[in-house]
Amino acid sequence: MIGFKRKPVSAVLFFASIGCAPMAWSKDIVYDPAVHESTQATAAAVGIVDASITAMNASVSTLLYNIGTAINQTGNKVSSTVEAASRAEREFQAAQEQNRRLEDARQRYQLPDNICSESSAGGSYQVAAASVGAKAKLRPGVTGKLSNASVAQAVNSPAPSQEVDAARSAKIHAHYCDADDYAAYGGAKACPSVSATMPGADKRVDSVLNGAGVDGKAPDLTFSQEQTDAALMYTQNSVRRSVGAQLGKGEADTVAGSQYVGLMTQLASNLSAAADPQEQRIADSIANPATKELIAEATASGSAATYFSQVASEEAKSTGMMSTREFEAFEVGRRYANTEYQADLQAMSGDNLLREQIRVTSMSNWLMLGIKNELQRGNIINGLALGSATRQEFEPILAKLYRTISGSLGGQ
Repeated sequence: MIGFKRKPVSAVLFFASIGCAPMAWSKDIVYDPAVHESTQATAAAVGIVDASITAMNASVSTLLYNIGTAINQTGNKVSSTVEAASRAEREFQAAQEQNRRLEDARQRYQLPDNICSESSAGGSYQVAAASVGAKAKLRPGVTGKLSNASVAQAVNSPAPSQEVDAARSAKIHAHYCDADDYAAYGGAKACPSVSATMPGADKRVDSVLNGAGVDGKAPDLTFSQEQTDAALMYTQNSVRRSVGAQLGKGEADTVAGSQYVGLMTQLASNLSAAADPQEQRIADSIANPATKELIAEATASGSAATYFSQVASEEAKSTGMMSTREFEAFEVGRRYANTEYQADLQAMSGDNLLREQIRVTSMSNWLMLGIKNELQRGNIINGLALGSATRQEFEPILAKLYRTISGSLGGQ
């Protein structure tokens, strides 16, 4: 092939594209049709490659742009996701803190549903004071209205002779005759028939401890009026039975009468101590007006109301009042023996639970104070018994020695 100078491809393409007539070649270049065709083919191939490269460059540019855009979008999404997660975390932490503070405030300041029932314990002193006042009304001569006229006459009238007192006791016992009495002397005036409601009520200590009634009955914490009558008659028979008749006015004005009155006064002081535990027990078993408002407050709590409906006496349900004994048993039992109270405890936490523990401890302390008072009362009575036994022991010795001394002085 004849060599020739290499012309720029662009120039060749330019001339080819405009279809210019062949120009005069330089003298050292010889025109060859084959070379010309080859050159045109090469130029066409180069154009195709150039177009492919241009298209590829455009495609790569588009791809890189899309990749950059995707990267930017992904970065934005990641940034948005991180920001949303951070915001959610902050909001969650803020909500948790708010809930914690609300719960703390609820535990510290929210009043439980059974708060009304707790105020009933605050009236325990008034209930106890009213009970002591009721005992004063059970003294002989001042006992309130009783349903049994015979019992009322026996406990409120001055002491008769022992014979009269015994006959009166037998007459009253006809209302309380039991199966043992009827087996012994049934059909007599002293026991025409066995009592259907209160057999043996005037001779059984159960009348004071648990309330008179049929054999095998459950204890009653609040006595009916009939049960109160029977309990007072038991006290009359067991402690206040007559030792000697009271004197009349003319008899008391004599020297011997004055001594007799003095001895009866000394006897009455001992009998008062002996009868005091029974009379206080009866007073504690009588419906106490001071409990009425407290019961209404206590039963505002659902658990306390449920327990009241389960265990309250008929007297309490009908009058809305409890005895002191029943009130104390209700206050203790509605916590210890009441399954509904467990629901109240489950609802308590924090300060409310602590307050409930303090209330229970305070109630225990109140009951222990009552035990202390009972022990002191028992000690006083024991002291009287010791004093009586001491007098019985030393009275004859002192009397004998006194007579010896008097005789010795008279002999001088």
